Amino acid sequence: MIEIRRPLSEKNLDNRQSKELQRPNSSNQSNSQQKQTLQTMKSSIQLQKQNQNFYSKYFSSKDQKENIEIKSNQERNQSAKIKQTPQEYQKLQDKLLYLENKITSIKSNIDNSQRQTKNNIASKFFAQNTKSNQTSTSVQKTVSIDFTTKREKDYQQSKDKRDYTPLQQNKLKSSTLLNNNENKIEGIIIKKPSLSTFVTQVKAPLNENKNNFKNLRPQSTKSSNTIKDNFKRKTSQEKNHDIAFLYYISSIIKGYMQIEITKPIQLIRDHLLQTMQATIFQKSVKIINNYEDKKIDLPSTVKKTIVFDLDETLIHCNESIQIPGDIILPIKFPTGEIIEASINIRPYAQQVLQTLNKYFEIIVFTASHSCYANVVIDYLDPYKNIISHRFFRDSCMQTEEGAYIKDLRVIGNRSLNNMVLVDNAAYSFCLQPLNGIPIINYYDNKMDQELLYLQNYLMALKGVRDVRSYNSQNLRLDKYSQFSDPIELLQQLYKEYIP
Repeated sequence: MIEIRRPLSEKNLDNRQSKELQRPNSSNQSNSQQKQTLQTMKSSIQLQKQNQNFYSKYFSSKDQKENIEIKSNQERNQSAKIKQTPQEYQKLQDKLLYLENKITSIKSNIDNSQRQTKNNIASKFFAQNTKSNQTSTSVQKTVSIDFTTKREKDYQQSKDKRDYTPLQQNKLKSSTLLNNNENKIEGIIIKKPSLSTFVTQVKAPLNENKNNFKNLRPQSTKSSNTIKDNFKRKTSQEKNHDIAFLYYISSIIKGYMQIEITKPIQLIRDHLLQTMQATIFQKSVKIINNYEDKKIDLPSTVKKTIVFDLDETLIHCNESIQIPGDIILPIKFPTGEIIEASINIRPYAQQVLQTLNKYFEIIVFTASHSCYANVVIDYLDPYKNIISHRFFRDSCMQTEEGAYIKDLRVIGNRSLNNMVLVDNAAYSFCLQPLNGIPIINYYDNKMDQELLYLQNYLMALKGVRDVRSYNSQNLRLDKYSQFSDPIELLQQLYKEYIP
């Protein structure tokens, strides 16, 4: 069958065209809307940018203004401060000074209380036997204290023997670290308990006590240039020969021959005066205890015995840890507290002890306490094969004046004709003066050679029968009491040793 379509009418045709025409119109409308939207978005973005630029400009200018205002305010404040600085500075300075003074006073109070407490602890274990005056005197290198007690002053007045009181005339071996009148520590050892009650130290000559030597000083010593003239010169023929050398005496003569008086020279001169005074003191010495109570019998030996003092003979203990020494040694108290001591070792001390040990028995006899002396002796003899025995303060005898005397009779099983005592304080051997051998005080002189001279003198004792006879023939200390003038003493007793 053939389908026959109906032909389009004009009306239908027009409708169809109209529909086709309407379609592009709708698309045009949508495009226009999109364009409008885009334009509005662009305009909004431009507005935002403009706003941002505006705000940034506005706020930056505002910040700049604020910064300018801040700077101006700071400058004003600084100028105001500059104007007020002198007054405010003075106020601050006054406040600082007040605070510093307050802190200083608080520290001093604390230190005093600590010192008082620690000193009380030390006094429980170490009895103080001498009292010091309130005033201290400036002496060579260190500050020394006059240790003359009331008992000694009374004794001096009653006996009228001020010129040869042992504490003044021979530099009593007692502490220079403590002013015991108020129980305050003067020598500072890092704020620890004081060594004063158990270390014996010989003070350098007190200036105020030099007047006590006036009966021993010749008129010629007023002018140092005339000292040499007081010695009788030998003939030119005798001058060609070598002058004999004698331990201790030759050093003393050299000291008196020097025109320029230095500290070492003055120390030598004073030592002879002190030795002379000790010979006077020994005539009236009174001991308050019995040597039999302190006697200790030692194992027998075939060697002769050399007894050495410790302080100012082999070593010197400085008054303060702040004074440089050869060695710092820890000293332990019975309480367990440990302090440090600055020690100077006399030149050749260990070498001489080692040499003498081959031929003699070596003993150390010190007036110091054992807790201090043992530490020092252990340093000198670390292997304990040089020093055979040790005697301490508890073995010493005491005089009415409070001085410590070394009575060699406390060393039992030894004969006095085979023993000598080397001590810088001549009053220490005043009970057996012919057994004594003096030695010039040692403090810190690194050029000191007295121990070498002493070694040569002691080596000559090996073959003698009685050391007392040898000392009497050479040192002649038993004749010192006959003289009041050191120049005259040297001229009369040691003429052959004077150049």
